[in-house]
Amino acid sequence: MPDFMKKYAAGIDIGGTNLRCGAVGADGTVKNSLKVSLKEFSGNPKKQAGFIILSIKNFLKANKSLNIKVLGIGIAGQIDAGTGDVLFSPNLGWRDVPLKKMLEKETGLNAHIVNDLTAITYGEWKLGAGRGENNIICIFVGTGIGSGMVLNGSLYGGCCGAAGEIGHITVVSGGRKCTCGNRGCLEAYAGGWGIAEIAKDRAFSDKRAFGNIVKKTGGILDISAETVAGAYYEGDEDAAALIEETGKYLSDGVISAVNFLNPCAVILGGGVIEGIPDLLETISDEVHKRALKAASQNIKISKSALGKNAGIIGAAGLAMRGMREE
Repeated sequence: MPDFMKKYAAGIDIGGTNLRCGAVGADGTVKNSLKVSLKEFSGNPKKQAGFIILSIKNFLKANKSLNIKVLGIGIAGQIDAGTGDVLFSPNLGWRDVPLKKMLEKETGLNAHIVNDLTAITYGEWKLGAGRGENNIICIFVGTGIGSGMVLNGSLYGGCCGAAGEIGHITVVSGGRKCTCGNRGCLEAYAGGWGIAEIAKDRAFSDKRAFGNIVKKTGGILDISAETVAGAYYEGDEDAAALIEETGKYLSDGVISAVNFLNPCAVILGGGVIEGIPDLLETISDEVHKRALKAASQNIKISKSALGKNAGIIGAAGLAMRGMREE
């Protein structure tokens, strides 16, 4: 067995809401996974970054016996591929954070920083729902919406590594304000935070709207995508109408991607898809109805096979690949 097969990498997935860590073997096996909420530090990037680094150090200390050799980090944001700096993370509020330098200084390990959907896509491509395919799009709908691509058998990052921001394509010209600063982005209508904000706006403008959710949560400001999903499956009409709209917007985004890139497979995942699995069927139906026939007639649309561990496995896999190449 090659020496690198006996080693572990720390796979770290930094999303808009949670931090996930896991010790990942070369075969993709995850040991001792950990999930930590980042909500407490929302709106304070400096404290949030400090908390993330401390959490990673504690994770490494707790898994010292595994002799972890490298860090693989996927984060929701645009990354400078050369420096490992986080140029902009809309849902974390980060700008120009030298994450690679900070982590390497604090841990003494090499750190490989990539966009979270790049990591997720790599994991699904090598070990998940995209295995065996050479052209895939992986779209995850969580707090925000992101995507990654494998084109002609290679991960595609674009000119400077910023490709795949499907959450920031415009679906409503001049529409709702997005965290990125633009208006009308897909994420502002179908991302987790977008769903919550639309529900809150409707509840404020009409006291009868989302009344059942408000009673359960205790207040309009406590409405979340999770509470909307729960109400939807309980038969709440307001929640059902909003989820129907969400499905239409997500379908529009996926159809645009399918028509533009003609992938063999589309893989869907993330907290919103996990929490509202009906959306997967809606998107699949709409793609086959409305996308160009040539681009969609043989397409496979499936749920993520790696689930919550996709980012951990993919980030660690990319870090191991870098370690082998080095």
